[in-house]
Amino acid sequence: MKAVMVIIDGLGDEPIPELGGNTPLAAAFAPHLHYIANRGQIGRIETTFPGFPIESMVCIMGLLGYEPERFYPSGRASFEALAKGIPLHENDLVFRCNTVTINKNNQTLTDFTAGLISDSDARKLIGHINLPFDHWELYPGQSYRNILILRGANVQAGHVKCFEPHMHIGDKINDLMVQAVSGSARSVVEDINRFLIDTQRQIDAMKLNSCAANMLWVWSPSEKPIWPSFKERTGLNAAVVGGLDFLHGIAMAANIHFDVIPGATGYIDTDYSAKAAYAVEYLNDFDFVLVHVNAADEEAHQHNYTGKIRAIQQTDRLVMGPLLHYLHENYSDDFRIVICGDHATRCHDGKHTNDLVPYALYGKGLLPSGASQFSEACCSSADVVRSLNFLSDVIYGQV
Repeated sequence: MKAVMVIIDGLGDEPIPELGGNTPLAAAFAPHLHYIANRGQIGRIETTFPGFPIESMVCIMGLLGYEPERFYPSGRASFEALAKGIPLHENDLVFRCNTVTINKNNQTLTDFTAGLISDSDARKLIGHINLPFDHWELYPGQSYRNILILRGANVQAGHVKCFEPHMHIGDKINDLMVQAVSGSARSVVEDINRFLIDTQRQIDAMKLNSCAANMLWVWSPSEKPIWPSFKERTGLNAAVVGGLDFLHGIAMAANIHFDVIPGATGYIDTDYSAKAAYAVEYLNDFDFVLVHVNAADEEAHQHNYTGKIRAIQQTDRLVMGPLLHYLHENYSDDFRIVICGDHATRCHDGKHTNDLVPYALYGKGLLPSGASQFSEACCSSADVVRSLNFLSDVIYGQV
């Protein structure tokens, strides 16, 4: 049996007064999502884990059956480094390194994306940053997302506490500087904080007038991951469709196939049709395909509920529609397709939450739920499943 999991990042939300008390999902024109909910099974997933960050890496690991307690490397940066082909060693410490915008007058964080800085501006900026030590390495990434590696740091990632910039808009940066959880990390943390403060001076000196970035920000400390393969754990040949480095890193760690998809940006302008085309192609050779669409989460972080609605609608029209058509035409009743979120992201404050996320599963052997639509409210009384059991007990359950 073929199976497809489509994850709309940040899918869940709270009712929004401007939408008449609806959520973006409930307000969206999404006939394919509603068809799946009506003709298939609906429910809710517990995707977050106490003591771990509420973020896509943790949640998607769980949906793939990897326990964060065993396999989370304290952050996503190491997975993004792997996806870029950057080798990691046992004692390296790896950080996500955002270009951000701060208010210089009151030293508060105002934008974790530096105005969604372009790749070219980000590369120009990163290329002119002076690092304090020869064993530090800084790599440009996608837009505001970059990688800082401290080679041979001999400090465990769990001994360094960082603050996710997207969760602290409006806060004073002095309250958000990197902290040492143990004495062994104190010296490294002091070096990092001096460097971060100095990036304000360095970026000022570059006089990049068209660029909103004026500081670098590190978070998501991590180490080299060592995972068993997805096939070892599930018996399934799998492929991943997505545009973000952390997802490619998960695929590499789990020995799941992926390609770098031209036009897959992770934003509202991503090439949805290309993602659907790659997923269709993968279905010829793989049992299980995961498709990740990040745009709704990014729009919610910008407090843009109309953008979140548009991202959901584009996913419905350009991803779900073609996938449903292809599965019906080529696999008759021998398939299942599920739509879900990884976590909820509220538009009103741009933050991730630990709310249960809705799912709808359609295909082989499932009786119609009769749900009127796919929404948080329609799924509110449905059964709850833990993400670690979702693949085995729900997607492949009772087949």
